[in-house]
Amino acid sequence: MGVCERNGIPTPRYRIERGAVGYRVVGAGFLEWEATLEEAMACRDELEWPGWHYSLLPPIESENPGSPPGEAVVYGPVASRRLGRSLGVNLVPPGARVCSFDCVYCDVCGEARWSGWPTVDRIESALAKVLAQAGALDSITISGDGEPTLHPRFAAAVAAVLRVARRMRSDVPVRILTNGSSAVHAEVRRALDRLDERIVMLDAAAEHVDRPSRDCPLGAIVHALLLLKDVTVQACFIDGAVSNVRCDSIRRWVDLVQEVRPRAVQITTIDRAPWKSDVRPVSQDQLEEIACLLRERTGIEAGIFA
Repeated sequence: MGVCERNGIPTPRYRIERGAVGYRVVGAGFLEWEATLEEAMACRDELEWPGWHYSLLPPIESENPGSPPGEAVVYGPVASRRLGRSLGVNLVPPGARVCSFDCVYCDVCGEARWSGWPTVDRIESALAKVLAQAGALDSITISGDGEPTLHPRFAAAVAAVLRVARRMRSDVPVRILTNGSSAVHAEVRRALDRLDERIVMLDAAAEHVDRPSRDCPLGAIVHALLLLKDVTVQACFIDGAVSNVRCDSIRRWVDLVQEVRPRAVQITTIDRAPWKSDVRPVSQDQLEEIACLLRERTGIEAGIFA
C-alpha cells in the first residue's frame, strides 16, 4: 500500500470520513472504522507511504549566487508536500513584498527595499540557467514574496516561463500560487489559463484574514475564478488574535468552495511565525474535521497539508 501519483506528485491513497458514530479510513478496496479522529489519523498515517512527508532540500546554485531565496528571480528547488520538488519563479521585485492582500499570517517582512520588477528577459534567462542544472523536478512554480499577477507584464512573463519550461523540461508542469485578485482582468485570465495548474488562495473569513485592498472586492474575485478554465483552491486556517475556524466561518467557506467547484482543494495551516500578527496554527485534527465537513456537504475532496 502507499501513495498514488497525480501529474507526478504523490497524493494520499486513503481519506478519513466522519460516520454517524466514529470515523472511517477509506481507500481502494479498504475500509477501517475507528472510534476517534486521532485513531483514524494514526491508521491513515500507518497506511500511507512514509515518503509522503517531505523536508526542505538544500537549494541549488541560484541565478544570483550568494543571495537568499527572496533576492533571486529563480530559487530552490525546495521540497513541498503539495508540489513535490519545486523550482520557484519570483515575479515580484526581489527582496520586496508587493501584494494586493495584507494577510495576517504572512511571514514576509513588508518593509523590504524596492528594487524594481524583474524584466521578462531576466526571468527567461534566469530560469534557463537554473533549469540547466536543477536535476529532477516535480513542478516549476510561479510564486515568490508577493502576488505574481501584479507584474506589469504578467502575460509576457508567463509566456517566457512556459517557453523555457517547454523547451528544457517539457515533462514538468508549470503552476502558479496566486490570491486571484488580478483574475478580474481578462488578459490575466488568458495568461493564467495557459498554465498547467492555478492554485488560488480562498481562505475562510477572508475579509479579516486576507484583508484585500479596496481595489479587490472578494465578490469580484470569486466571480472571476468562475471564468478560469479550472482552479485548485488553497485555504489556510488559523487561530489566535484572528481566527477563521469558528463554525460560521467554516460553513460560509464550504458554501464558497461549492460555488467555485475547484478541481482540487488543499487545506493548510501556518508553519512559520507571521511577520506582525499574533496568530497560530490549528491542529491537524481540526483540519481533518474541516475536510470531512466539506466532503459531507459538497462531495468535494480535500488534501490536508499541515
